[in-house]
Amino acid sequence: MTTIAFTLLMGLLDDKAADEAIQSFRAAMKSPEVAVRVAGVAELGKVQHEKVLKVLAACLTIDDKAVRIQAADALGHFKVKKPLVCGVLSEALDMNSRVPEVQTALLKALKDLQEEAGLAAAGRFMDDKNPKVAEAAIEITGVVRSRASIDPLIKLMKKLTHSGEGYSSGDGSLDVPADEQLRQRARQLQSAAGKALQLITGEKWATVEEWEAWWKKNSSTFKVK
Repeated sequence: MTTIAFTLLMGLLDDKAADEAIQSFRAAMKSPEVAVRVAGVAELGKVQHEKVLKVLAACLTIDDKAVRIQAADALGHFKVKKPLVCGVLSEALDMNSRVPEVQTALLKALKDLQEEAGLAAAGRFMDDKNPKVAEAAIEITGVVRSRASIDPLIKLMKKLTHSGEGYSSGDGSLDVPADEQLRQRARQLQSAAGKALQLITGEKWATVEEWEAWWKKNSSTFKVK
């Protein structure tokens, strides 16, 4: 058998496996039980094929959130068409704006893919009001390790420095009480941003002041190793 014939045969076999997996998936999706539908998505995700990718993409915006989360997880483990998968996951973020658990799963999947195509989504959501969503976005930058992420991460740390601290005019004319929930969010995201910066740069600075000073000194020459 020639190389071309073998390649064509493998392609046909892959198509057959994908078609059979999709057929089994469709049967599972008829079940009224969420757990059965989730299991169907998980099983489908084991067949990494462009046809399967399209079906999983549809699952990101329909059905119970547990089904959407499983679809995101399956796509995050794809080894083929990874830039295309990143686009599919990114597009689903806005369509799940009212379901932060799904957004977190989508961003985690982008992190698992470790593709530069995931950085746009990271930039959009690293300051999300939901700390779990924002933290998942920040973590993408740590694994992709792009120089372009350094400045946004430092700016985010600086922005969060006084978040939730409250304010008093001193004369009682304007008093804003401290918000511990906002302070906790700020601590969580500053910690995540600091870890991401360490992964990108190999430096071990802790405070935003240290990162600002280091970046001011090294921004013109720094290269990711």
